[in-house]
Amino acid sequence: MKKLITLAVITLLVACKSETKENNSSTAKNETKQEVSKLSNSSANYSSLFDTYTCDMDVAELAKVLQIPASDITAQTSKSPNECLFKIKGFGEGHDNTGTTLRLMSVPSSKGQSKKEIANLLKDKAELPSGILMGRDIVLADAGDCYIASQPKRGKVRILNENYDSFIVVTYQTKASVQGRTEEQHDELNLKSKDLANYLVTKHKKQ
Repeated sequence: MKKLITLAVITLLVACKSETKENNSSTAKNETKQEVSKLSNSSANYSSLFDTYTCDMDVAELAKVLQIPASDITAQTSKSPNECLFKIKGFGEGHDNTGTTLRLMSVPSSKGQSKKEIANLLKDKAELPSGILMGRDIVLADAGDCYIASQPKRGKVRILNENYDSFIVVTYQTKASVQGRTEEQHDELNLKSKDLANYLVTKHKKQ
């Protein structure tokens, strides 16, 4: 009798786990479909971000967005007007004890490539296990008509929109390339870089 009860309990647990897994998979696919439908044919104007971006962010503004002291940020000189360069302390010492290099810039691409990239990332998010994704993610920006794609292993966050021939990238270096950076610091910087991406989308959105 005890064996029968034990067997029944095990069977019930297995069934519940299977159902939970199916529900999670279904939820992920539904969220992906909703994200796809929201982006198509965006009417917002992001030309100042994707077409003619020039570095328009100073230390005080960046400190406010990243929620770190302005004293921990130093602006760097870039040879390109469409690139912002900063040195940030508090996320590893770096090879020369100056901290992390945070780079923000516009990268030439194409509408077709951006559309393909968005579709592939959404497909991976819906279908692949988290272990294979290794932290890669794609979400809609708060503004609702751009995507934010993150690749923590590469220390990179991108802003994608299929209506423009370029994308915006924020890089904060890989964990291995910054001496003294912990896993926790790397995760925190990934989140802050996504906050920065969201901020840029909102800042440059024009109806």
